[in-house]
Amino acid sequence: MLSYPILYHNPPVAEAAQISAPKISPKAVIGVDSMIIGDITIADDVFIGFKNLLRADSGYPYYVGPYTNIQDYVLMHVHPGREHVNVKGRKWGVYLEGENSVLHHAAVHGPLFVGRNTFIGQHANIYDAIIGRNCVIMHGATVTNGVKIPDNRFVAPGETVWQQEQADRLPPVPDKWKDLNRKIVDHYYRLGKSYLHHTPLALSYGAHRH
Repeated sequence: MLSYPILYHNPPVAEAAQISAPKISPKAVIGVDSMIIGDITIADDVFIGFKNLLRADSGYPYYVGPYTNIQDYVLMHVHPGREHVNVKGRKWGVYLEGENSVLHHAAVHGPLFVGRNTFIGQHANIYDAIIGRNCVIMHGATVTNGVKIPDNRFVAPGETVWQQEQADRLPPVPDKWKDLNRKIVDHYYRLGKSYLHHTPLALSYGAHRH
């Protein structure tokens, strides 16, 4: 028997006292066994795969921008009571600007901003950071401690960036990786729509609600 995505409001606690349910575009595609809790906005044409946990129960809100793909076993959360990132005068716990790829088993933990067209690899551990646009954060990398990574920068596989001086010295994205994210975003946009139309393994928000 197939299960369904669990879309539900957060339970109130002091750090997240307002009860809010997810706001999900009918153009988004969500795989079975993923869980989305609390004040999380999912924009148009987002693909959320299987067994992901997006949990806005210790701080909020979160935003997942258009054409983003969140693959499988991804964790999204925010540190209780920590400062938020500010985007156009509004505070957010986690903000993915759009056209982002978040690969399998990555953790994207707020307070966090990820700029448009940035790639986050498998098993990457992001916790308290501002990451610019057109960046490539490779598999197994760690970015933390409030660092700010400029646009168009490359974090190598397994590299740890936890001091601002390290972030400032990061190299530009090598030529061989510059189109990596664009191709993955295109693939997962098409794959999500195909799952939706040809299998029972993914749903649009209009098709099922908890």
